[in-house]
Amino acid sequence: MAIFGKRSRKTRPTVGLVLGGGGARGFVQVGALKAFKELGIDFELCVGTSVGSIVGALYAAGVSPEEIAAAAEKIEFSDLHGRILIKPDDPRKIGRMVYSLIGDAKIENLYKKYAAVATDLKTGKQVILDKGLVADAVSASSAYPVIYSPLAKDGMNLVDGGLTNNIPADVCRMLGATKIVTVDAHGTRGSGTDSAGMFDMLKAMFSIMSANASVVGLMQSDVVIAPDTSAFGAAKKSGYKEMMELGYNATLEKRSEIEKLFDEEYA
Repeated sequence: MAIFGKRSRKTRPTVGLVLGGGGARGFVQVGALKAFKELGIDFELCVGTSVGSIVGALYAAGVSPEEIAAAAEKIEFSDLHGRILIKPDDPRKIGRMVYSLIGDAKIENLYKKYAAVATDLKTGKQVILDKGLVADAVSASSAYPVIYSPLAKDGMNLVDGGLTNNIPADVCRMLGATKIVTVDAHGTRGSGTDSAGMFDMLKAMFSIMSANASVVGLMQSDVVIAPDTSAFGAAKKSGYKEMMELGYNATLEKRSEIEKLFDEEYA
């Protein structure tokens, strides 16, 4: 069950959590949250892009990793998108998944400080969503172009934040973090294709763009958790248990590095 209430008195968290994009590979982030919980590691601030905005919103709302995993296991691609892929679907279908867990919660009322990153198609610039309905924020941040229609909001046409800032470490620092732990769900992104098929070319194009939109964020992260997810698809749920296990184990491997950041925080 989601938890809401007043945030802790510490209004400027120093160690922030960043969750990048990666589609269905976001299951590794759920595994990472499970490891954080077992290690007693708790972040006061979380910023996410695309699937990272979804996982991050639930984390910020106080939904447990076990509850997130249970909900994710029930989700099928058909719940998020119609079967006609050549027709862009309503991005609010993504938000409904979050709504089913936390209702019409507003970002301002979440247990932890949170922001989602989207892209405004009109200006080509990133948009930081740190106010308003959580369901709208994750819908906008995850609205992959062509697959989903833009989400119209405040005169903007918002789509996937991965186009401009796939690893939003700079946004996390802007919101108060001085140290960053990033969980990158797709560290092997950026591969091209030798196919002349339209969908293969589109997939390669967005993969290359996503890689370029990740470079600065990775450089600005103090600890990066990036298990190899190249064997898994962005739109396929198959292998989700393995992905969660990958995220869990990769986080445990970085335990000392992460704990050191918190030790420095209180030194």
